[in-house]
Amino acid sequence: MGGQFALIGAFFARLPKHKVMLTIDFAFLACHVFYLIFFLIHGITEMFIFNIVSVLVYAMLGWLINKRPENFRLYACIAMLEVSLHAGAATLFMGWDAGFSMFIICCAPFPFFLRFEFWYVPPLLDVLFGAEFIALKIYTSRPGGVIYTHVGDSAVTKMFVFNTVMCFIMIVAFSSIHKFMQQNEEQMIRDKNEELSMLIKIDPLSKLFNRRAMVEFLKQLDRICRYRHETYVIGMGDLDFFKHVNDTYGHASGDMVITTVSKIMTETVPSEGYVCRWGGEELLFAIPNADSEKGRIIAEKIRHQLNRYIFRTEEGVEFSVTITLGITECNGMTSYERGVSIADQYLYYGKEQGRNRVVTKENFPPELLK
Repeated sequence: MGGQFALIGAFFARLPKHKVMLTIDFAFLACHVFYLIFFLIHGITEMFIFNIVSVLVYAMLGWLINKRPENFRLYACIAMLEVSLHAGAATLFMGWDAGFSMFIICCAPFPFFLRFEFWYVPPLLDVLFGAEFIALKIYTSRPGGVIYTHVGDSAVTKMFVFNTVMCFIMIVAFSSIHKFMQQNEEQMIRDKNEELSMLIKIDPLSKLFNRRAMVEFLKQLDRICRYRHETYVIGMGDLDFFKHVNDTYGHASGDMVITTVSKIMTETVPSEGYVCRWGGEELLFAIPNADSEKGRIIAEKIRHQLNRYIFRTEEGVEFSVTITLGITECNGMTSYERGVSIADQYLYYGKEQGRNRVVTKENFPPELLK
């Protein structure tokens, strides 16, 4: 049975908070309608009137929840006050054996769920609940302590069973709702932290990983390849005459070029590879379990696709952009730092040779390598 109520709690925890509050409010209202009928049948007029007031209170709370759901802590406090007062009054009219006093015990954990601004409020409320519980026990144990004694034992027993079930439902359902809501909040915090973490790692313009994230990937890739005795490729690309694009067509056009090249590289580099904006107009990619020739082929695809692409400014002016890339192969003898340095040297050699080309070890003079 507890597992079923836990599932109910999980269901309610996924509902909007105001809908959860409305459902709980309706359950309390329905419960008091039952009490109202019970006390009417057994001629306990005072409790019949009390329950009319209780029904009106929960009807009013339902209306307020719809209008101003943000005041849920106030509504919860009103509900706790009503429960404790009703439990006390019903105990005085029907006696201890009817089980109404159990609702006072049920109220004890709820102040801790409400996250009051001051830490001492929940313990203080529990002291009051405890004092009420003890006072009722002492008072009803005295001769004449119970106001109505004519209610039959059978009715008292039935009410005890009903109240026991209701208290059990309250404790399990409310605890489950609180638990799953807390888990949902924790998951939301984790998701938000992951989102913030990704924002730190992602370049806002290109939507590629930034340099900081790429260094972490390269470190990991370097460790894996050393362990497996595999090679990987690092490719460094730099847009040719990018300053001229910004100066001639505006920075909006420059941003358009960056985003377009980033998309081309992302779509061309295999899914197991990494692409980042290394800085400014420099972009870097790394491909695990690949050699220099594979890196060169991918770099040539990037270069050719960019060559064919026609950019258009907001004014309709068309222009094109080229890219120069340096490709190097890394293994257990070459660290990722050295690989980046070599790819960078290959790149700038390509710039000196006329740009718009791919440079690898095969077409780079070894004596120029630093």
